[in-house]
Amino acid sequence: MVAAALFLGVGSCTERPTTHHGPGTGHEVVTGPAGTLLPGHGEGSHDRLRQVPVRDEAPTVTLTVRPDAEDGWNVRLDVGRFRFTPDSVGGAAVLGTGHAHLLLDGRKIARVYGSRHHLSAERIPDGGGTLTARLVADDHTTWAVEGSPVQDSVRLPGASPAATPEPGPRQTGQTDQTDQTGQTGQTGQTGQSTQSTQSTQSAQAVDITIVRGRISPAPGRIDVRKGRPLDLRVTSDTDDELHVHGVDRSAELKAGRTTTLRVVMDRAGLFEVETHRSGLVLAQLAVR
Repeated sequence: MVAAALFLGVGSCTERPTTHHGPGTGHEVVTGPAGTLLPGHGEGSHDRLRQVPVRDEAPTVTLTVRPDAEDGWNVRLDVGRFRFTPDSVGGAAVLGTGHAHLLLDGRKIARVYGSRHHLSAERIPDGGGTLTARLVADDHTTWAVEGSPVQDSVRLPGASPAATPEPGPRQTGQTDQTDQTGQTGQTGQTGQSTQSTQSTQSAQAVDITIVRGRISPAPGRIDVRKGRPLDLRVTSDTDDELHVHGVDRSAELKAGRTTTLRVVMDRAGLFEVETHRSGLVLAQLAVR
């Protein structure tokens, strides 16, 4: 009995927080040694604050934005006591690691997995807005100090001072189309016309099914070649919204129907595919 007690004691001391993402990818929050979850700040894990107990151990972020030479804004995040961990997104919260959310006037518009990000001018409304960079743990809770999120904000004018690019045969993000069909595997007329206007490269197809919050195949990393069309064919048993970060493309998911969203990833990096209403991460696109 003494040996058993010692064994259990050692196990409890060395236990590490485990990922809250089991098969099917949910967003239940794991409580653990990395800070304290504060109550009463939203319903989902994206809205929860994870407070760091000691200010001197808390991460910091400074946001800098400058106009891009061709379009939009180049965003820079200078962080302290913090490391970006794109390979651990969806795992347990570990102090000093995670990613960042970009918010425009309080609404999330992008996830950032490194210190640099490009923000297209089309994302900024005519009247401008306040851009905020907020540090987030791998379990999607927000790092906080004394009840406030760890973040920094700057004011953006309504129009980018950079020159507007001349319209060409294809502007990034303008020909990405959404096809909604009544039967799995069928493609509507919109998808056929889109395919004819895309690059001569054959499209890469990915099929994803969501049933009672479980994702098939299990969420993982999908290798994508930069510039090659990608068809995301998603079938859900509930109404939702499909969203692809990086190109900021979305599509409505109708229960029992297959939605095809074609995107062309025009820059390298890691980008997540998720459902906005249910908060499920469907896949990570590794664009090279």
